[in-house]
Amino acid sequence: MAYVQAVKNEAGEPTSYRVKWRAGGARDGGWEGERFLEKPDAEVFRDAVNAAGQQWPTGWVKGKGYIAPGSQDEKRFVFEAYARASIANRTGVEDRYRGSIVKELETYLLPTFGNCDIRSTDHFSKATVGAWVNALAATHVWRGSKYKLMAPKTVKNLHGLLSSILKEAVQEEPPLRARNPCDLTRLPRADDDGLDEDDDGGGGEEMEFMTPAEVEGIASHMPSEGAAQLVRDKYAMGTRWGEITAVARRHLTAPDQRPDGKPHMRIARAWKRSTEKGFYLGKPKSKRSRRSLRVDGVTWGRMVARGVLGLGPGELVYQGPNGGRWIYSTFYDQWQHGVKGAKAAGLLPEWKFPTPHDLRHSHAAALLSAGHSPTYVQRRLGHESIKTTSDRYGHLLPVADDAAMATIEQSLGGDTGAELLDDDEAVTAGPTATVYAAHLGSALLGFVSREVAEEAAAGWAQSAGSPVRVETWSLEWWQRSVPGGAKGLRSEVPGRAWVWRAGPVRYAADGTECSAGSGAPEPVGRWVWDFEPGWTDETAESRTEWVPGEPVTEAEAWGLDREAVRAAYERARTDALRVCGLNPVGGRVEAGSKE
Repeated sequence: MAYVQAVKNEAGEPTSYRVKWRAGGARDGGWEGERFLEKPDAEVFRDAVNAAGQQWPTGWVKGKGYIAPGSQDEKRFVFEAYARASIANRTGVEDRYRGSIVKELETYLLPTFGNCDIRSTDHFSKATVGAWVNALAATHVWRGSKYKLMAPKTVKNLHGLLSSILKEAVQEEPPLRARNPCDLTRLPRADDDGLDEDDDGGGGEEMEFMTPAEVEGIASHMPSEGAAQLVRDKYAMGTRWGEITAVARRHLTAPDQRPDGKPHMRIARAWKRSTEKGFYLGKPKSKRSRRSLRVDGVTWGRMVARGVLGLGPGELVYQGPNGGRWIYSTFYDQWQHGVKGAKAAGLLPEWKFPTPHDLRHSHAAALLSAGHSPTYVQRRLGHESIKTTSDRYGHLLPVADDAAMATIEQSLGGDTGAELLDDDEAVTAGPTATVYAAHLGSALLGFVSREVAEEAAAGWAQSAGSPVRVETWSLEWWQRSVPGGAKGLRSEVPGRAWVWRAGPVRYAADGTECSAGSGAPEPVGRWVWDFEPGWTDETAESRTEWVPGEPVTEAEAWGLDREAVRAAYERARTDALRVCGLNPVGGRVEAGSKE
């Protein structure tokens, strides 16, 4: 509830009265307040706030009082009405995203500006917008399980929303405003981009994915060539800021120095920061962060063109304007210039507010959307766990399903416009009749592409903890040695799925459980490759069988959905208890079922 607080001088005498309340009455709502010279006036306003549900009373402008009532046409210039109309009329915006914008408007903009006049230079000025930004920067919000100050990127996004609304007012015909005061605001910013990250440099903030054209749009508007090259290369390599700015000439390997003839960049160190040392060069974030990255031909060509091969072994590949380490705040100023220029040129949407770290997110998005496996992306990004990759970018994977679904559709008689070759044709039609073989555990798999075979081998080595060597076989030898011949060859990395399994549990003929401790009472999950026993792409499957040669009935269930597996397991156990007494000490009573 709103309350009146006396503001006193050093002598303890009241000089004014402040009405205070939490926005919306929520325990974690931001504090709001208004000052009055007379106590009765403060008490009247307090009652009005309480009547408005702990919000600013309709028609009240902070510091000004109630705005004069006008015509119906005048009401559209009230910020709340104008902002809601602005958001509703935006084109090319998904409903889900539009809903999130409205929620941000209601939570963070309307409590301060809701009753202001969109035309007023008093209501919207450098001072009022700056005070609002400072209040946001001091606001604590829940980020996951942590109650933290609002992230600088969130402040920028909210400021961008306000700016976009005021910009419309400037562009109205005739203009409602002469200028946008948001252009004069200096926004809070992080001092770093991933040096002391909570997880992976993103700090838990919302990701902004960019297309290659949008990245190039920003790079082309960077104020210095060095910064532009860093934008392009950071996107191409997918590295963290602290990693790529620590790369020295000795960490680059030219094509003629490698057996495979491919250029590489070795991530062996990163910039760190401590109170005692300041910035220093140390080990990357984790063991998997120390990695060797293949450099694409375009990026390598750019490096050579700018004279990287002529640097001394210890010289930094990416140097700041004055030489030495790139200071992030310096680069960030140039980044903002590039983003603003790209938007002005129509190369970046107004609603996107990317950070330099979003170049890394966009790199991952490009790989996953093209169908590359999460394991490969994990290895390239240097994530310690595949779970990090899956949790962060898993929502992008359905895009990679398009090609697979086209294949399935055509196999069922649909027309996708693509011509399918059988496996024999696909191999013999290639430039060489070669098979790339890899022993993945007890399985021998053949691939039509060395790149795919090595990616599969790397994924298996990472999950199994043992290296895998890719061998080159002739197609003729493969067809003579392996059942199925060319029809079993793969053109893509084997699939993996997180499979839940419950059981098995065994029952004696009298219904007594005789496998106590051996069957999991709750589903237990693990990653399974599509060539391993236990692989499934079903939601849930179950099995109830008499064990051959034993007076025992066995039940278990497995599948991709934990709750469905749990339900299937209970049904399988019920079936086992129903038939265990009929066991003739022999064959099978029921085949496996699918949910």
